[in-house]
Amino acid sequence: MNAVKSLLNSFFEAIYPPKCGVCGSISAATVCDQCEQELIREELHFIQPIAHVDEVWAFHAYEQTSAEMVKALKYRRETALEHRMAGDVLDVYLAHFSAVDFIVPVPIHRSRLAWRGFNQAAGLCQRLPKNMVREGLVRTRKTTPQVQLSAQDRAKNLEGAFESLPIPAGCRVLLVDDVFTTGATASECARALKLAGAVYVGVACFAAKRREFPASLSSLACDQPEEDR
Repeated sequence: MNAVKSLLNSFFEAIYPPKCGVCGSISAATVCDQCEQELIREELHFIQPIAHVDEVWAFHAYEQTSAEMVKALKYRRETALEHRMAGDVLDVYLAHFSAVDFIVPVPIHRSRLAWRGFNQAAGLCQRLPKNMVREGLVRTRKTTPQVQLSAQDRAKNLEGAFESLPIPAGCRVLLVDDVFTTGATASECARALKLAGAVYVGVACFAAKRREFPASLSSLACDQPEEDR
């Protein structure tokens, strides 16, 4: 039976060889060696970048390969990338957020969940401590996809779109999302959590758009020219 199974696997791999979830090249790994080399790791830290959010940490700038990974997961449904990306979110948590009381993935509306089949923010929590992760927020209404809107319209689009489930007063919460750009989504989530009693809301994400806000930024890729960081 095992021999037959192995033969069938080899047959299907010959017809449908495994590919890199980012660039689509033939690769046994979810992310090929070339894309891994291009995925530059650096620390981005934003302190109070937008209303209600206390700080944001990411280990990748939202550009080039990291941006392609986010898009591949969200829009091409390359869910095999979740485990790889969740590893970087875990590193952010261990380095900067291990003192929080619990972790909340940013929710998506039930209609979008039914269409997409998964919530990418919840998937990025898969390697975090299971006892720390909870569904602390509810998306109360369907909104226009943020990618279609300007920065100003994004904030208006999400007003009142999230409600917090009951949480302990005085708690410290970590929000998890795939990417942080204008901060509109994080701000509305944090607002709902603070109205419910949270005293601190941090954000951990796979990638963040750099120079979007006043921030402390320290690159771990110091061997690159300044303009390339």
